[in-house]
Amino acid sequence: MTNRFAKRVVRYAGAAVLACVFATAADAQRTELISLFAPAPAETRVLFFDVQSASLSPVAKSIVLSAVDTAERVHAKRIEIAAYAADDESARDSNLAARRAAVVKEQIAHYGFQGAVGVDEEGPELPLAGLTDSTFDRRATLSLVR
Repeated sequence: MTNRFAKRVVRYAGAAVLACVFATAADAQRTELISLFAPAPAETRVLFFDVQSASLSPVAKSIVLSAVDTAERVHAKRIEIAAYAADDESARDSNLAARRAAVVKEQIAHYGFQGAVGVDEEGPELPLAGLTDSTFDRRATLSLVR
């Protein structure tokens, strides 16, 4: 199995997990269980942005709050942020991913996290899939470091 193939398998599995979560959250009548493996660790949160936007939605703010609460509960010393932009967004605005990271960092400070907050340029490889649109490329991950 090649590394490229393995990444695709993991990404599609992650997409299946997220599709099930989104469908359940939208009160879908029928959700098929799809094989899931390699889920994101419990100390990692993922939030999504609207197209060409660095603004946090109310749902994204609640995800940041959840990360801060968990970080305080487990005595994490640091929260690492990795923000991304889709290729077409980066072509129009090369600083969009950096602005997304800055907005998330501000929100973490607003919620009173006392530990360090860092921006990771590379970011962790999460099991997210590149489906037909760029939704999964418009994300930020928050990783708690103990």
